Amino acid sequence: MTKEQILERSERLRALCVGQVDQRADAQHVLTGALTLMIAVYGEDSQQVKSLLKRRDEIAVAKATHYVQKVWLTDAVSGALANLEDEIGAGLLSTVERRVTSDVLNDLVRLARVALDETTEGAKNVAAVLAAAAYEDTIRRIAKEHAGVIERDRLDVVIDRLKTAGLLVSPQLGIALSYLSFRNHALHAEWDKIDRSSVTSVLGFVQELLLKHFS
Repeated sequence: MTKEQILERSERLRALCVGQVDQRADAQHVLTGALTLMIAVYGEDSQQVKSLLKRRDEIAVAKATHYVQKVWLTDAVSGALANLEDEIGAGLLSTVERRVTSDVLNDLVRLARVALDETTEGAKNVAAVLAAAAYEDTIRRIAKEHAGVIERDRLDVVIDRLKTAGLLVSPQLGIALSYLSFRNHALHAEWDKIDRSSVTSVLGFVQELLLKHFS
């Protein structure tokens, strides 16, 4: 979800948590919706998620009527969502997005290395595809995050934009350009033009970029 989608969904859920008790939405419904958003932003094991779940459990065993429990829980959900919106407004989501980007791309690198552990030609080809995808996505995400490049330009154009922005300098600039042919060979299944050492080199380069821009 985008930042705007998260905020819109949060505001809709909070609107269901106000008014007289019979005007409020089912507490479990808004709780589930809030947890979905909070897990997406903070992570399942985050303190924010644990805190809301703890409050839910406290309310469940409290000596109060069903209606009072509903008010307490919807109030708790509304407060958690208001905090979420404040933190997103303060730039938290950008940090989370960088973390997710790093995790996803590092997973691609890890899967490629696992494939390379096998000695077959087919495994090498799988690793090459994964390495090419990680290489291209890393370049484009750096350009989007740090240079405001949102258009789907040719990859060589994107690299040139990174050069202009000072985000790719020698020797990384030359290396990034040299791997364009690797990416093209992988996309067009030209396996005879790709060897295992080139796959390893591309993966190392991608990890270097991830450490520099997304750590």
